[in-house]
Amino acid sequence: MRDVGFNPVDYAKTQLLPLVDKLMACADQERAYDQLIYFGNIKDGLISAANSGDIIEVFFNLSAANFMNFDYSQKTSALLDKLLEKSELLAESQNAGEEGFH
Repeated sequence: MRDVGFNPVDYAKTQLLPLVDKLMACADQERAYDQLIYFGNIKDGLISAANSGDIIEVFFNLSAANFMNFDYSQKTSALLDKLLEKSELLAESQNAGEEGFH
């Protein structure tokens, strides 16, 4: 059952954005500028998200992170896994709401 008080945009900004910031800090520290740009675009999408549709677009871009042929450090990989896990939880919460209307 979907939590009526749940706001996916707020969740994304409070739970996902800090992880994206950590990924950007790692990329900067490791001089992985291609990753820095990529995660910067993800961050911009999260910051500008105003509704669930905007969040879905960010998910689409984020899900491609493992297919970008980036050479992730172990620390970056762990952070990315955590971010994807939290993103999946958010996506599942939205799917639960959709299933309830069928």
